[in-house]
Amino acid sequence: MRYVVQPGDSLWRIASRFFGRADQWPTIAQDNQLHDRNHLLVGQVLYLLDSLLAEAKSDRPLFLKSSQYFPTFEHRDSLIPARGFFFVLADEINPFTKKVVRKVMVNPAMAATLSRQLGRPIHAMPDPSQFGLLPTNLQSPLSLGRHALGMKPSPLSSASSSLFGSPRIQGSRFWIDVAKAEAAGATFHSTAEIIADLDRIAAKTAGGAQRANIARIMDLVKYDKEILVRGAVPTSAIKGGGAMALTRSLQGVQIVGFAMTAIDLTYATQKSIATNSAKPIVAETVRQAGGWAAGWAGMKLGAAGGALVGIETGPGAIVTGLVGGIAGGLAGYFGFDWIADHIDAN
Repeated sequence: MRYVVQPGDSLWRIASRFFGRADQWPTIAQDNQLHDRNHLLVGQVLYLLDSLLAEAKSDRPLFLKSSQYFPTFEHRDSLIPARGFFFVLADEINPFTKKVVRKVMVNPAMAATLSRQLGRPIHAMPDPSQFGLLPTNLQSPLSLGRHALGMKPSPLSSASSSLFGSPRIQGSRFWIDVAKAEAAGATFHSTAEIIADLDRIAAKTAGGAQRANIARIMDLVKYDKEILVRGAVPTSAIKGGGAMALTRSLQGVQIVGFAMTAIDLTYATQKSIATNSAKPIVAETVRQAGGWAAGWAGMKLGAAGGALVGIETGPGAIVTGLVGGIAGGLAGYFGFDWIADHIDAN
């Protein structure tokens, strides 16, 4: 069989694709009198043994089955630029980072509508993702249970451990990153802690009506999955709906990127085994590490650049990091790919 070398080809890939066995690459080199297996020219004509082509239909090692696909699609030159887009880091790599949800009436029109429905004043509040979260009195000694009973001023703010906040409360959702808030000095108190303090208060209460009211509040605390936050929470720990949706989307992109990195490293490992050389896995590690490291640096630089022009919170801050991550990832991947090709060409 006559074969014309394509961009990105190597003897290992050609043998893997047409013979079903990458370890047959020395046969191609010998049959075509190639002295340097690492330097194939695009357009160069190679002759492949028809007997091995026939054998490949019935004799394919299990661990190389996927290699029929990767050399012709996954690493095709036209697709490599798109790979840079996977070196994007959302500001939270871990999608399972612990969060609590606070619902706040930040829309004046919505607040006015709700006020008419309830027959009492409902005031629009400052957007927590722009102004942070501040309780009515940081120095107040008010306990968890007293706050739940509606007493003010309080050093506490209410939130919920439910995925989308309490279904009973109207308002815009804001997600509070627990780790970031704690790093800023805030503390979190669970539903169980609130209930325990309400039990303490109920035990000291003599009136039946007051006890009944405390029992009703306990039911609401459980239904809301209420969490209390003590202290101030900075804007860096709070995301609104738009920013959170964008973050989740980027996390999805990251998961695809991680999967592709795993595929590339697996493919390189197979090549190292087949050729009895560490060069393929070393080269691919250089490419991947360079791409992710540069993507991370680019994200940080992008976010810093956004901050210089006043974009520090909300979706805009994530977009500036996204742009930086893409630019850094592309530069890193192609830069380190050039270095890695001197170890083992892909």
